[in-house]
Amino acid sequence: MLEGIRKTCEEYYSYNILIIKEVRNIKATKIILLVFAGLILAFSFYAYTVFYGTPWGKEKHEENMQTYISEKYQTEFVLTKINYNFLSETYQGYAYPKDHSNLLFIIEQDADSPSGYSDNYPKVMWDSELSSNLKAQIKELFPNLDEGMFKALQIKDKGEILGRTIPTYEDINVSLLSTSIPIDIKANWSKINQHNELQKMKKLSRFLQEARFPVLIEVRYYETELDEHAKVIFITEKGDIIEK
Repeated sequence: MLEGIRKTCEEYYSYNILIIKEVRNIKATKIILLVFAGLILAFSFYAYTVFYGTPWGKEKHEENMQTYISEKYQTEFVLTKINYNFLSETYQGYAYPKDHSNLLFIIEQDADSPSGYSDNYPKVMWDSELSSNLKAQIKELFPNLDEGMFKALQIKDKGEILGRTIPTYEDINVSLLSTSIPIDIKANWSKINQHNELQKMKKLSRFLQEARFPVLIEVRYYETELDEHAKVIFITEKGDIIEK
């Protein structure tokens, strides 16, 4: 009888040990599955942020971009959306003036810009009918400008060589994402009334600031397109006149 009780106890004990092991195995499996699921979620979120940025990043840059364009142009804009460029690892926004929804332009992060952002609004606006008054004022000041070169382009899209003695854009601390408008005049700088020309540029600078149209202007004087002695004078977005 005692032997039977002993065997029963041993079997009961063995059974409990087996149950405990199975419970532990189930717990271990659950833990492994939870860890694995967590790793998958973490990797998925990381992959998403690599290609689409982070929600808080978009929110931050949306606020910054809205402030940037409003302060720069002193007018009201509608910011439509924010995208993330995974190739450049930067955020880009799309906006338009409140009363002109057809003038959609891009705002993008720019490490070379003091504000941290650049935009192509001057080009979009220049190519529209809204620029007619601006163009007329400039042509009145410089009636002999080259119409064929009188176009707005972002510097990165120009791909031009101005000559060995002409300073590069980096020399005047201008981002390649900035928009530039050239005023080309076929004349020898040394043979014209330089004082009058500089007065025209000062007047143009004031006009652009009053029109709330900050853009880089390049006034270039040369007799031939590859003239190494060409003269270039920049009017910066802030209205400064830099003679090179």
